[in-house]
Amino acid sequence: MEILLYKLSYLVTAVGGLVVFTLIVFRKTRARFNILYALTSIGMLVWAIGRYALLVVDTHEAALVWVRILYFGSIAVHLFFLHTVLVFLGVDKKRKSVLIFAYTNAIFISFLNLSDLFLGTNLFIKDVVSKLDFRFYEVPNILYNLHLFNYVFIPQYAFIEMLVALRRLRGVTRNQLVYLLISSVLGFIGGNSVVPLVYGISLRPVLVFMVPLHLFTMAYAIFKLRLMDIRAIIFRSIAFGCVVFIITGFFSIISTLVTYVFAEIAGLQSNILSGVILAVLVTVFYKPLREIVERATNTFLYKKSYDPDVLITEVNRIASSTLDLEQLLHSISKALVDAFHAEKIGVALLGRNKKLYIAYEDGFQPGVAVKLAKGNEQVMYRQFKRTPGIFVVDERKTEYENGENVDEVVSPKVMYALYQQDLALIVPLRVQDKLIGIVAIGAKKSGDPYNNQDLRVLNLISGQFAVSIENAQLYEEQKRFAIVLKEEVQKATQELRAANAELKQMDVTKSEFISIASHQLRTPLTIIKGYISMINEQAFGKVPPLIGKQLVKVYESNERLVALVEDLLNISRIESGRQEYKWESSDLFALAGSVVDNLTKSAETKGLKLVLSPSPAKMPKVICDANKLHEVMMNFVDNAIKYTLAGSVTVKFELQPAGMVTFGVTDTGMGIAKENMSYLFKKFSRVKGSFLVQPGGSGLGLYVAKRIIDVHEGKIWAESGGEGEGTTFLFSIPIAGPKVRPQPKERVVNIRTPAQLAKVAKR
Repeated sequence: MEILLYKLSYLVTAVGGLVVFTLIVFRKTRARFNILYALTSIGMLVWAIGRYALLVVDTHEAALVWVRILYFGSIAVHLFFLHTVLVFLGVDKKRKSVLIFAYTNAIFISFLNLSDLFLGTNLFIKDVVSKLDFRFYEVPNILYNLHLFNYVFIPQYAFIEMLVALRRLRGVTRNQLVYLLISSVLGFIGGNSVVPLVYGISLRPVLVFMVPLHLFTMAYAIFKLRLMDIRAIIFRSIAFGCVVFIITGFFSIISTLVTYVFAEIAGLQSNILSGVILAVLVTVFYKPLREIVERATNTFLYKKSYDPDVLITEVNRIASSTLDLEQLLHSISKALVDAFHAEKIGVALLGRNKKLYIAYEDGFQPGVAVKLAKGNEQVMYRQFKRTPGIFVVDERKTEYENGENVDEVVSPKVMYALYQQDLALIVPLRVQDKLIGIVAIGAKKSGDPYNNQDLRVLNLISGQFAVSIENAQLYEEQKRFAIVLKEEVQKATQELRAANAELKQMDVTKSEFISIASHQLRTPLTIIKGYISMINEQAFGKVPPLIGKQLVKVYESNERLVALVEDLLNISRIESGRQEYKWESSDLFALAGSVVDNLTKSAETKGLKLVLSPSPAKMPKVICDANKLHEVMMNFVDNAIKYTLAGSVTVKFELQPAGMVTFGVTDTGMGIAKENMSYLFKKFSRVKGSFLVQPGGSGLGLYVAKRIIDVHEGKIWAESGGEGEGTTFLFSIPIAGPKVRPQPKERVVNIRTPAQLAKVAKR
């Protein structure tokens, strides 16, 4: 019975070593720790098979062969175990002399063992004999004592290194080292329990049963502490194996029973029928069965785990339900802490000045998070540009100390600072490849590392988290902008109201000044006009021809002043709302005829032909202020005569558009360029070049005309083919008159002193 237990122990050890080696090879990893532990597992496999063979072989020769084979495994286990520990602790480069000595000793012993195996020198293993209940057990030769270095020095030295490292390591790495130490102690106590019997001490190697315990503790470290990244493979392998077992076993039984019953009833037997039933069962039940097995396996391997789908759904719900940045950061951070049982979490975002600031923190000592973020913006940019994924602090630290992927760590100082604060992950937050900040997540309270599933979930969540943060920031910025804009609008409105009130007062003052000045000017100008007329008519005696010629010029200048004063008075009355309108039915054709009659002499003086086109058939009368329209017509025709050097001026009417009458004056004069059209109908505005033809124009006539036509609810415009192509001025007014007929306001007269008038004039 005892021999059977030994056999079972060796078989479990061999299978465990083979499984670990296969998984690492299947993973195709280049991590030195994994490779070295795979070599250790191979050594354990060879040792366990050799020990098992010694228990089952029948001949002395076969036993000699197997005992020498098992020592190749024993040498490999001790050597690669030492190297594995030093690599894990990151001190292998500092302990080169130890490794050189160990490798030299191992090579020499292996050479001796090869010599014994192939040449029969017996320098290392002298013979195999019966000891206690064992039929074959090795007898050492003198050079076997060199192997005591592996039995004694290597385990003790490795344990001392691990114990010393426990004082400086923290977080997940420390937990990994604890399980590595426990596993190593169990393995070496169990494996080296064979030594006393080798040297003839009658002690059964009962502690060899601890070797499988070494594998179990290492398996726990792999599963729970991510000591090697093969957990997902094991998880899938177990789940798939269970599904295959259930399908091929349970479903085969069911299909056989169904086929049997069907055959009994129908009298038929068919392997094809059984296969069809099995295929149907597999198709229907494979997916739910796989989910059940995966949940069961997940419960075993991922104890105290979370549901990734539930976590992702919860984060999406929070992200889509709030735009308040503080609430968003608190809610999502709490969801992550609850899922991963993290000790701390912090969110650092880039502000407008491209500096990191702590937007949220939980679990940090006061001031620590701010100190970690301050001044490390460029480190963050360079780090995530070089390695875009999640920065796993423990792994990067271990790789850096082992000389692996050294270039991927931008700032070892920052990395060690993060490690000292028990931060396990730094998750970048990106929106369309733009880095907006990071999430720093602390180690799990259980001491478990973050596995691949955790990292995949965080990668998915980080994108949604980043977008929701940017949306919340934009919302906060919009709120701040709205407040600032409201204040600015209120301020600008107050300023505009004050300015508008001042402008209104200035406009009133201006109108008053123009009105008063115009009234004051009109009287003396009228007197001057009367006296010049009387002199020209020789009422005071004969006027010499030379003086008479000059008086004509004075008279014309006086007439221009009178026209200007009249325009100013019209503008004053229009803008102040005191213009009076007399609405009555009028014959516009007759009105145009009087205008033509009055200006025919002026046209003939310039050698122009002034023509009034025949009246349209059924020319209706129009509701209007005839005097005001007479002024507009006079302005149009007078301007046409003034700005035409040769040719003709034609006055015409049209009954269009419907319900309206259109008056137009067409000349063959200087024309108007397209870019100068915008100057028309504006106060004190004249077309470029018009000064050369009529230097005395004021630019008020067309403005007054437009205001009059506007009151009539009509339209006024001009058409021209360009410079030298002549011009047509037109206005259209409704035949029925305007719908709204303004009434003049009461005039409020402010009596002002000459000094006040002078002050108004200066403004």
